[in-house]
Amino acid sequence: MNEADQVTETKACSPYGRGSVIFGYGQYPRGVYCIHSGHVKLTRPTPDGREHILRLAGAGDLVGYASMISGEPYTVNCVAVEETSICFVPSDLILSIVRENTHLALRVMQDLSHELEDAERRVVEIAQKSIRERVAEALLVIKETFGVAEDGETLNSPLTREEIAGIVGSAQESVIRTLSEFKSDKLIEIVGRSIRVKNVKGLIKTANLFD
Repeated sequence: MNEADQVTETKACSPYGRGSVIFGYGQYPRGVYCIHSGHVKLTRPTPDGREHILRLAGAGDLVGYASMISGEPYTVNCVAVEETSICFVPSDLILSIVRENTHLALRVMQDLSHELEDAERRVVEIAQKSIRERVAEALLVIKETFGVAEDGETLNSPLTREEIAGIVGSAQESVIRTLSEFKSDKLIEIVGRSIRVKNVKGLIKTANLFD
């Protein structure tokens, strides 16, 4: 039996509703989770009690493998942000495959390295970027992650304003105020809870990113 067949035979897939906790801070890992459909947020509590969203993960992404490999408790919470299907693979199987497959081991190392680089970048951005830059970048990340509706503008995002603030690393009130400024600048339109991106190039410029 090859590795793919082993994983297929062993994995257990389950549905999770919005707000369901897949694993929590301080728990010990028992395996890895592969997202089949939907999205999750990986979060960490801040000293003032807010939620800091470190990253969003979607279909095809693995989550929880860093702690599984280190054998240490999870340092983040993993929570579904919409209806999500996730497959669980026990650590014994994953570790045996990694030991026998140098290509997979290298892939895991690369993924861990990219996660560390992303985390370090976000820390620097929160410290150095203005809130306008961070909110603009957050909207672009949300657009890339969840896509847009048929009109090509409305974000298909299930995230609340509080969760957007968790990505930005700022208070919800500051994010709402900045979104209002973006509306005045004609970068976006706000219709109820929905956000329409009217000027992608303008958001990229505001975020201080390269087009």
